[in-house]
Amino acid sequence: MYEYTRIVHYYETDKMGVVHHSNYIKWLEEARTHYFNETNLAYHETESYGIMSPLTDISMKFKKFIRYGDSFTVRLRITKYTGVRFRVAYTIIDQNGEELLEAESGHAFVGQDLRPVSLARAIPHRHELMAKLLTD
Repeated sequence: MYEYTRIVHYYETDKMGVVHHSNYIKWLEEARTHYFNETNLAYHETESYGIMSPLTDISMKFKKFIRYGDSFTVRLRITKYTGVRFRVAYTIIDQNGEELLEAESGHAFVGQDLRPVSLARAIPHRHELMAKLLTD
Protein backbone atom coordinates (compact mmCIF):
# COMPACT_ATOMS: atom_id res chain seq x y z
CA MET A 1 0.00 0.00 0.00
CA TYR A 2 1.30 3.42 -1.00
CA GLU A 3 0.85 6.51 1.19
CA TYR A 4 0.81 10.16 0.13
CA THR A 5 0.58 12.86 2.83
CA ARG A 6 -0.01 16.61 2.70
CA ILE A 7 -2.00 19.41 4.36
CA VAL A 8 -5.26 21.08 3.36
CA HIS A 9 -4.78 24.49 1.74
CA TYR A 10 -7.14 27.39 2.46
CA TYR A 11 -8.32 27.62 -1.17
CA GLU A 12 -9.56 24.02 -0.95
CA THR A 13 -12.20 24.91 1.64
CA ASP A 14 -15.70 26.28 1.21
CA LYS A 15 -17.74 28.88 3.09
CA MET A 16 -18.43 26.34 5.86
CA GLY A 17 -14.69 26.00 6.49
CA VAL A 18 -14.48 22.41 5.31
CA VAL A 19 -12.85 20.95 2.21
CA HIS A 20 -15.04 21.27 -0.87
CA HIS A 21 -15.94 17.82 -2.21
CA SER A 22 -14.36 18.48 -5.62
CA ASN A 23 -10.89 18.53 -4.06
CA TYR A 24 -10.99 14.90 -3.03
CA ILE A 25 -10.80 13.78 -6.67
CA LYS A 26 -7.76 16.02 -7.15
CA TRP A 27 -6.07 14.51 -4.08
CA LEU A 28 -6.69 10.98 -5.35
CA GLU A 29 -5.09 11.95 -8.66
CA GLU A 30 -2.14 13.58 -6.88
CA ALA A 31 -1.55 10.42 -4.85
CA ARG A 32 -1.91 8.15 -7.90
CA THR A 33 0.49 10.33 -9.92
CA HIS A 34 3.10 10.28 -7.13
CA TYR A 35 2.68 6.51 -6.81
CA PHE A 36 3.23 5.92 -10.51
CA ASN A 37 6.22 8.28 -10.52
CA GLU A 38 7.80 6.31 -7.67
CA THR A 39 7.17 2.94 -9.37
CA ASN A 40 8.72 3.96 -12.73
CA LEU A 41 5.30 4.25 -14.37
CA ALA A 42 5.08 8.04 -14.70
CA TYR A 43 2.15 9.18 -16.81
CA HIS A 44 4.29 11.41 -19.01
CA GLU A 45 6.49 8.46 -19.96
CA THR A 46 3.51 6.27 -20.86
CA GLU A 47 2.06 9.18 -22.85
CA SER A 48 5.35 9.50 -24.77
CA TYR A 49 4.37 6.15 -26.36
CA GLY A 50 1.03 7.65 -27.44
CA ILE A 51 -0.93 5.91 -24.68
CA MET A 52 -3.07 7.69 -22.09
CA SER A 53 -4.99 6.34 -19.10
CA PRO A 54 -8.19 8.32 -18.59
CA LEU A 55 -10.52 7.93 -15.68
CA THR A 56 -13.48 5.68 -16.56
CA ASP A 57 -15.37 5.80 -13.27
CA ILE A 58 -15.02 6.91 -9.68
CA SER A 59 -16.95 6.37 -6.46
CA MET A 60 -16.43 8.06 -3.11
CA LYS A 61 -17.94 7.62 0.33
CA PHE A 62 -17.42 10.57 2.66
CA LYS A 63 -17.10 9.68 6.33
CA LYS A 64 -15.80 12.77 8.13
CA PHE A 65 -15.08 16.44 7.37
CA ILE A 66 -11.56 17.76 6.98
CA ARG A 67 -10.63 21.42 7.48
CA TYR A 68 -8.00 23.97 6.50
CA GLY A 69 -4.56 23.19 7.92
CA ASP A 70 -5.36 19.56 8.72
CA SER A 71 -2.88 16.94 7.60
CA PHE A 72 -4.17 13.89 5.75
CA THR A 73 -2.84 10.76 4.10
CA VAL A 74 -4.13 9.05 0.98
CA ARG A 75 -3.52 5.30 1.07
CA LEU A 76 -3.87 3.56 -2.25
CA ARG A 77 -3.35 0.24 -3.93
CA ILE A 78 -3.97 -1.24 -7.35
CA THR A 79 -6.75 -3.82 -6.95
CA LYS A 80 -7.14 -5.01 -10.54
CA TYR A 81 -5.13 -4.92 -13.76
CA THR A 82 -6.13 -6.58 -17.03
CA GLY A 83 -3.57 -5.13 -19.42
CA VAL A 84 -6.19 -2.70 -20.77
CA ARG A 85 -7.87 -1.51 -17.57
CA PHE A 86 -6.93 -1.04 -13.93
CA ARG A 87 -8.67 -0.19 -10.67
CA VAL A 88 -7.36 1.71 -7.67
CA ALA A 89 -8.74 1.63 -4.10
CA TYR A 90 -8.13 4.60 -1.80
CA THR A 91 -8.61 5.47 1.83
CA ILE A 92 -8.01 8.98 3.15
CA ILE A 93 -7.19 9.24 6.84
CA ASP A 94 -6.54 12.24 9.07
CA GLN A 95 -3.50 12.82 11.27
CA ASN A 96 -5.14 10.75 14.03
CA GLY A 97 -5.72 7.77 11.75
CA GLU A 98 -9.48 8.37 11.47
CA GLU A 99 -10.96 7.44 8.12
CA LEU A 100 -12.28 10.41 6.15
CA LEU A 101 -13.07 8.86 2.78
CA GLU A 102 -13.21 5.56 0.92
CA ALA A 103 -12.93 5.69 -2.85
CA GLU A 104 -12.30 3.61 -5.93
CA SER A 105 -11.43 4.63 -9.47
CA GLY A 106 -11.29 2.84 -12.79
CA HIS A 107 -8.93 3.66 -15.66
CA ALA A 108 -8.26 2.38 -19.18
CA PHE A 109 -5.27 2.53 -21.49
CA VAL A 110 -6.19 4.21 -24.77
CA GLY A 111 -4.38 5.37 -27.88
CA GLN A 112 -4.53 8.77 -29.58
CA ASP A 113 -7.82 7.68 -31.19
CA LEU A 114 -9.22 7.03 -27.67
CA ARG A 115 -9.69 3.33 -28.44
CA PRO A 116 -8.57 0.75 -25.84
CA VAL A 117 -4.96 -0.41 -26.05
CA SER A 118 -3.33 -3.50 -24.56
CA LEU A 119 -0.33 -2.32 -22.59
CA ALA A 120 1.09 -5.85 -22.86
CA ARG A 121 1.30 -5.53 -26.65
CA ALA A 122 2.08 -1.83 -26.90
CA ILE A 123 4.71 -1.44 -24.14
CA PRO A 124 5.58 -4.87 -22.67
CA HIS A 125 8.09 -3.56 -20.10
CA ARG A 126 5.51 -1.13 -18.68
CA HIS A 127 2.92 -3.92 -18.64
CA GLU A 128 5.29 -5.98 -16.48
CA LEU A 129 5.70 -3.06 -14.06
CA MET A 130 1.91 -2.60 -13.82
CA ALA A 131 1.33 -6.31 -13.23
CA LYS A 132 3.94 -6.27 -10.46
CA LEU A 133 1.94 -3.60 -8.58
CA LEU A 134 -0.75 -6.22 -7.88
CA THR A 135 1.72 -8.41 -6.01
CA ASP A 136 3.59 -5.68 -4.08
